[in-house]
Amino acid sequence: MSVLFPLLKRGSRWMVTIKGRSSHSVADYFHFQRAIVGSPESINENFVKNSLRIDQPDKAIVIEKAKQEHSIYVSELRKLIPTIVEVPADDRFPDQVYVEEPAVILNGVALLTKMAPPSRAGEIEPMRKVLESMNLDIVEMKKPGAFLDGGDVLFTGREFFIGLSERTNEAGIEYLSKVFSGWPVTGVKVPKGTLHLKSVCSLAGVDILAISNSPAGRQAWKDMESFGAHKYKQLIFPDDNGANCLFVNGVVLHPPKEEYPRSYEVWKTMKCPTVEIPNSELAKSDGSLTCNSIRIFEI
Repeated sequence: MSVLFPLLKRGSRWMVTIKGRSSHSVADYFHFQRAIVGSPESINENFVKNSLRIDQPDKAIVIEKAKQEHSIYVSELRKLIPTIVEVPADDRFPDQVYVEEPAVILNGVALLTKMAPPSRAGEIEPMRKVLESMNLDIVEMKKPGAFLDGGDVLFTGREFFIGLSERTNEAGIEYLSKVFSGWPVTGVKVPKGTLHLKSVCSLAGVDILAISNSPAGRQAWKDMESFGAHKYKQLIFPDDNGANCLFVNGVVLHPPKEEYPRSYEVWKTMKCPTVEIPNSELAKSDGSLTCNSIRIFEI
């Protein structure tokens, strides 16, 4: 059994030291049996007009194209993951298609997060109902002043890296570290203007991190390399969203050549199977591939 030692704070970073290891291999944590996705009906006029974004897109979101891209995304997940569960659409919540933010799930435990934007607070209840239907143990983040977005949570199979961003604060990171005790947790500074940690890095394989070559991406890599509990190989991408991918059951799902031609050249070097997933429309509201699902490993 893992033993949690006191949380050590290093500036804007955290480290939880542990004794003991899980009986699962690192690769096991990315062989998913279930996944949660949003409903295509949540991509609607309310989403187009009111979804949160750092900057307004140069071109308006095309609803039908966004739904088509979402359909491709879910279809590819269905080829890899046996069970896909959909969160029913609720028109009150314009960002609901981004199901990753309200929950973090590991080893049968689901942490319902507390999202900082007031417009997203109501998404917790629909997500709770889905988690209950999946018989997961639910823990709700109720600590006053604690905020956490799932998009800031990068789990590598060895440890957590969590973005300290405009959406996730120190109290939120500390709360997660207690819920998932026994795992190393390192906070990584995310600069203003970058939505989440996974906006500039993601997991591209066992012990492989896809890193954007932007200043935010390079700083994230520096922090993870300096303060993380394990060493990783990095793949460097010239585009922020070009570095965002899903590693699912031995396959990497990544953005297509048409969206990020320079980053595509990096993806071509991967030795594992890869699949291109279009995301041009949701990207206009800061959405990335990781935002659109929660993948679940069954213990």
